[in-house]
Amino acid sequence: MNGSWVVRFLLIVAISSLMFGIYVNNQSTPTTDSSDDGTIASAEGFKEESEESNPEFDLSTEQNENGEQDGPGTRSNAFIGLGGGIIAALFVGSGFFEVIKIAVLMALFTPLMSKKLRNDELNKGRILGFIEGNAGIHFSALRDGLQLANGVTAHHLQMLEAQGEIISWRDGKLRRYAAAHLSAEQRAAVAHPVIGTRLAILETLSQAGQLGLSNARIAEQLQLSRQLLSYHIKSLSEESYIEKALPKRRSPWILTTTGEEAVVQQNGV
Repeated sequence: MNGSWVVRFLLIVAISSLMFGIYVNNQSTPTTDSSDDGTIASAEGFKEESEESNPEFDLSTEQNENGEQDGPGTRSNAFIGLGGGIIAALFVGSGFFEVIKIAVLMALFTPLMSKKLRNDELNKGRILGFIEGNAGIHFSALRDGLQLANGVTAHHLQMLEAQGEIISWRDGKLRRYAAAHLSAEQRAAVAHPVIGTRLAILETLSQAGQLGLSNARIAEQLQLSRQLLSYHIKSLSEESYIEKALPKRRSPWILTTTGEEAVVQQNGV
C-alpha cells in the first residue's frame, strides 16, 4: 500500500508550503510606528533631499513600488496556492476515485487507529473471512457488507495485506481484494470476471455459433467503441475464452470450450 505514503508525502509538502507562504506573507507586511513622528519626519526629509540631489532616486523608487507585485507577496501567494491546491486535489479526487480514497484513509486514519485497534482481532477475522468467501470484492462493498467504518476497514486491509493474508489490485476506479492462497488460475478469473461487457461479447459469439463474428459486427451489435471492444477482445483471447475461427488476420472470433462453459455458468443453465 505505497499509496498511503505518497499521500503522506503530499500532505507534508502541502502543509509546509502553506506555513512557509504564511510566514513569508507576514514578513513582507510593512510595520510603522505612528507615534514616532521624528523618525517619520526624518525619513520624509531624507527622501526629499535624495530626490532633489539625485533624480534617478525617484525613478528607482517608483519602479520598486510598481514591482511589489513580484516581491515576497507574490511568492507567499504561490506557496499558499500550491499547498491549498494539493490538499484540495487529494480530497476532491477521493470523492471520485476509490483508489485515492483508500490511500487518503490509510494515510490519515491508520496511524491514529493502530493502537486502538491493535487487539481488535474480531473485525480482522470478519474481514478476512468475508474476502475469502467473496473473492474480488471491492472496498466499498466490503465496508458496507460488514457495516464497518472507512478507517476501520482501511486499517485492517492494510494489516492483512502486509501480513500476506490477502492480495489487492486496481480495477479502474476500484480496488479489489482476494485471499492470498488462490492459485494463479483462480486469481486471473477473479481479476477479470466474466460479467458486464465481457459476458455480453461471449453471449453474442455464442449466438453466432461456429460462423463467428468479426470485430466490426460485434461492435455494431453491442454498440461498443472500437477501442473498448479491442481491449475486451484482447483480454478474452489471452484468457482462452475466444479464438480465431481461421488462421487469418481478419478471421472472425468464435467461442472456445472455456468460453462456452463460462456462458453456461453465468446464465445458470
